[in-house]
Amino acid sequence: MNSLFTKPQTDESPEEGEVFFTLIAYEDSMTRNRAMQICDRLMEKFWMDMEFDLSWWRFDFLRDAGIVKAAANAAARSDLILISAHAGRELPSHVQKWIETWVPRREVGNGVLVAMIGTSEDQLRGLTPIHVYLREAAQRGNLDYLPQVVDAPLNELNTSIETISKRAEKVTSLLDGILHRPTIPTRWGINE
Repeated sequence: MNSLFTKPQTDESPEEGEVFFTLIAYEDSMTRNRAMQICDRLMEKFWMDMEFDLSWWRFDFLRDAGIVKAAANAAARSDLILISAHAGRELPSHVQKWIETWVPRREVGNGVLVAMIGTSEDQLRGLTPIHVYLREAAQRGNLDYLPQVVDAPLNELNTSIETISKRAEKVTSLLDGILHRPTIPTRWGINE
């Protein structure tokens, strides 16, 4: 699924040929919607400066050889490659195979791989093996790497702070008991 977003021609139009090629590969509707938010922000910010050529590829469709070839060609020339997926141990094998088809074809130059891995509903949080794999792929593909790491939601963080605080109070009362024991003379002996 491809689309070209162009700004209407005005005096402030970008110069001819200034197209920002963006490839988005996503796992499902939730990860697609998250990627769409990022793309919308990019277009809002840079609408006056360039045209955007966006190509969207759902992971499920990357099983078909013809689609893999088209998606690999798009990735090889893209300025921005955005991978949006749920957190897990690894990307599906057919997605990894697709990545391995375009990584060696990337030329040295400008480009970035954005890894949007994990959602607030995923059990696995923080840096995942998928982040590591994509970072290594970015290095091999001459791309800068920008990971997005999903941390615990704020309400879970507050709960953990409260829990830690309660634990600290218990430890503090224990330490208080130790600190208020009667002192034993530190110097005793024949020469005192």
